[in-house]
Amino acid sequence: MLFKAAVKPGSEKGDGRPFISWFNPMRLIRSGGAAFFILLATVWPALSSDWGTGALMVVVEREAGSVLVIDSSQDHKVLGRIKGLGALHHASISFSRDGRYGYVVSRDGFLSKIDLVKLKLVSKLKVGDSAIGLAVTQDNRYIAISNYKPGNIVIVDEKTFKVVKTIEADDSKTVGLVDAPDDLLVVALMDANSIWVIDAGDPDFPVIRKYENIGEKPYDALLTPDGRWYIAGLFHSPWVAMVDMWNPEHITKIPLPRPPGKEDAPPVLKIPHLEGWIMAGKTLFAPVIGGSGLAAIDTTTWKMKKFIPLSAYPVFAMARPDMRQIWTNYVLGEHHDTVEVVDVKSMKVIRKLKPGARVFHMQFTPKGDAIYISSNGDNKILVYDTKTFELIREIPAAKPSGIFCSARSSKFGL
Repeated sequence: MLFKAAVKPGSEKGDGRPFISWFNPMRLIRSGGAAFFILLATVWPALSSDWGTGALMVVVEREAGSVLVIDSSQDHKVLGRIKGLGALHHASISFSRDGRYGYVVSRDGFLSKIDLVKLKLVSKLKVGDSAIGLAVTQDNRYIAISNYKPGNIVIVDEKTFKVVKTIEADDSKTVGLVDAPDDLLVVALMDANSIWVIDAGDPDFPVIRKYENIGEKPYDALLTPDGRWYIAGLFHSPWVAMVDMWNPEHITKIPLPRPPGKEDAPPVLKIPHLEGWIMAGKTLFAPVIGGSGLAAIDTTTWKMKKFIPLSAYPVFAMARPDMRQIWTNYVLGEHHDTVEVVDVKSMKVIRKLKPGARVFHMQFTPKGDAIYISSNGDNKILVYDTKTFELIREIPAAKPSGIFCSARSSKFGL
């Protein structure tokens, strides 16, 4: 009955004129049509949305507690901003399988569900006091959150947005949480020096495997794109711990290479984020301990076959989707404004860019034709063409940090 006031008096049907020609705001108000305007304000964002969700770039504005949503498929158009997400230092974002929703976990322990079509916060739930990461299960039924404090893994039902399970983690901080094939979750326990595998396909979420004494202080982990290899980095041991998900009986300890002349370098002193390590064919590209460069590691022997010098120790090393290029950034020190591009075929640096102060993060568009770079110090996002290295666009953003593409929804470990 909300629309009855908009038809000709005495008739139950419209007179055939376009809506805009017979729409009379004063008549609607006089006839109680204020309810119509409330309804219109509610549904208008959905009615006016003209974007899909397959190529959205969601940028964390960490001091503001908000995310900026950009459509990379529509000339890098800014769609809007979603606020009220909490303390977003080290915030992570994962996506629903259809790309419609994003799940944001804040450092102060709030899990938020954001609608990427209506551009609004849908639900918000306290899941810990200090959260560090999250993963969406393969079947899209659950969202898992890893916490520093209290040390546990919290499982949330995606539909009801309620906690269905809390898995205590031996009083340890949990890190490197990923989703894996067969509805498994894999996580490292920083203080317990172990890796756990959880069966999220079982309603009791049992821990079905525990790998103990993997090395000292795991700080992050990655799952290779095929879902087979889970690799945990360690603060105080000169190797990485690897689980072969096809042959999970034991872990393999892979010695980390040192740069030439620094064979006695200590273990990791600062965190390179393992999400950015690259598996290209039979070669793993990883930051080396104690040196400014990438190690190209032969995955058949797990030995370094080439050292690729860089300007500094990379914090992120991100691979273009076709694995032809590796883009690195440094954040701290004199090279905080620098990004270098390595050609995988030649294993050489082919371009050095200066996007802006304090480059925090990078993210490729789904097919890698462009890359988004956050300059936290200059309050902007820079979009570069990865073929020509030309700057396509600058987008203002409030202290941007992490950038997450909705295409991650179809990939393991993200």
